[in-house]
Amino acid sequence: MRDRWLNFVLHLTNRIYARKQSVLAHEGLKSAGDIAALVLLESVLALVSFPLYVGLKPATVTAFLQEKGGYAKIAFDYHLRRILTLTGVSIVLVIWLLKLALIIFVPAFYGPLRLYSVSEISPVPLQNKELIAADTQIQTARIIETMPKPRLVEVRKEKGGDYVFFGTGKSGTEIVLLLSGQQSAVYTESVDKSGHFAIRHSQKNFKLNEGNHSVIVFSYDKDIQARSNIASEQFFKVTSTFTDRLIKNIDILANWSVIIILAIGIFLTALTL
Repeated sequence: MRDRWLNFVLHLTNRIYARKQSVLAHEGLKSAGDIAALVLLESVLALVSFPLYVGLKPATVTAFLQEKGGYAKIAFDYHLRRILTLTGVSIVLVIWLLKLALIIFVPAFYGPLRLYSVSEISPVPLQNKELIAADTQIQTARIIETMPKPRLVEVRKEKGGDYVFFGTGKSGTEIVLLLSGQQSAVYTESVDKSGHFAIRHSQKNFKLNEGNHSVIVFSYDKDIQARSNIASEQFFKVTSTFTDRLIKNIDILANWSVIIILAIGIFLTALTL
């Protein structure tokens, strides 16, 4: 069975060799068709030959080729294909093993596994109740047209990746900031005596996706339970560093590297026919 398999592989290799010779004699569309046929034959040959490349020693194949005089001219091609195929498969295997290691040992590359389970049902803590009540009061507060609108002056990205929103408003009131995009977040911060405020967004607690995000602010006076009109909507762009993009796209890079290696292997093999 093994000898017949090897004979089939060598027969297919011989056909590819003959097809290569015909490509040199053709021109135009016919030559392009021959090249497409060569690529297809090379792909089939790589799949069929791989078990032989692994299971048979080069000396065994060399002895077989010496017995088959008609295959002597393709001995170099067979050994070159074996080297290219095994090298390519080894590189692909290393890439996928690295990818598997990242998934197992460095889950931050792919994000934590989100597994949820209910272990205990308990009443909402008092602090959370107060937050919910305050949020409800802000949403249902009446609007006073004459209340000054706050103004967002600057959005600053800090070294750690966090964002700080600076602006001005009426002293003694609270600023409500709505940050939205593919995700949404609501922040509140008091305006200091000089009429300034600074609201920090931590990427560790809530990571903004790359792209444009809108920012809406308005003032809220909890003493009279009233708020101002919404200030003009503003936008800022979240960008990521090269390291962030590399970590985010490592899965895509691993897959494309496999495709590129296979394409280069087929191309080099075609050149040596």
